[in-house]
Amino acid sequence: MTKLIFFSRILPRGGDTMRRFYDDIPDVPFVYREALNIPKKVNFGLEFELDKIDPDEVYKLVRKNMGSSWIVKSDDSLTKGENAEIVSPVLQNNKETWVMLKRLAELFQKIDANYDKCSFQVNFDGSLLPRDADKVNFLKLFAMYEDIIFRFSKGDDKEFRESIEMHAAPIILALKGALSISDSAAIHMFSNQKRYGVTFKNLKNDLIEFRSPNMTNNPIYWQNYISTFYYLLEASKKGKYDKTLVDEYINGFARIYILEGYEREREEKAREFVKTIFPSGVDKSYFMHQYRGENKKD
Repeated sequence: MTKLIFFSRILPRGGDTMRRFYDDIPDVPFVYREALNIPKKVNFGLEFELDKIDPDEVYKLVRKNMGSSWIVKSDDSLTKGENAEIVSPVLQNNKETWVMLKRLAELFQKIDANYDKCSFQVNFDGSLLPRDADKVNFLKLFAMYEDIIFRFSKGDDKEFRESIEMHAAPIILALKGALSISDSAAIHMFSNQKRYGVTFKNLKNDLIEFRSPNMTNNPIYWQNYISTFYYLLEASKKGKYDKTLVDEYINGFARIYILEGYEREREEKAREFVKTIFPSGVDKSYFMHQYRGENKKD
């Protein structure tokens, strides 16, 4: 099992030991944070998939250590009787949340689950994308940088999980086809489905769900996912990026073996992505550290 890392100092590559991480992105130590830069009152929820474990034991441990507001249930995509899905209550960017998540990460060390077929999920309130136009902008921006987001979202692993095409597939080709019909068709394509990496859930309280390619038990990565997906939603809503460039990228996309291309490191495009969505140099640095896979398993 991967050893949990709460602190790891990332040294820059190359000659100057104290040079900046990138020209305009500071080199910030990759540590578990006491608070994120997102607003304090943003609601989000998390889902953690675990495999090859005793679900009854997981239930007991979660109830004992996390309380009754955390739900433990079965995941239909994994082997019956050998898995568990842990669902958080509604969380916010406060000390209580980050203390609880650190405790959960420590608990995962005791559970010693397998994550080869598992995912980590982040849910945000649907009100963050209030208009249909905002949803379409979000889908397009996600698709534009999907290769960057997928590589970033590998967690501790160097490869994507085998079941990714069934449970967290790339959206770009499906989006391209739906947009050729209408914007409404694109929104419908990614509503209430479990195949793609993002979905709009029409429930009592609408949700926007991000389903990562791989699960991780590293809480630094959990925080990175939460920040990245929140700011991606905000950038989509504010629209302060080149929409024509995004449309041209999607319309011109014609790769067949998508995931093979997503394996490649595209540092310049990753820098472009962080400059597009993050207002904070700290968040830019955290994303780039994880994107480059500084802490991945051998």
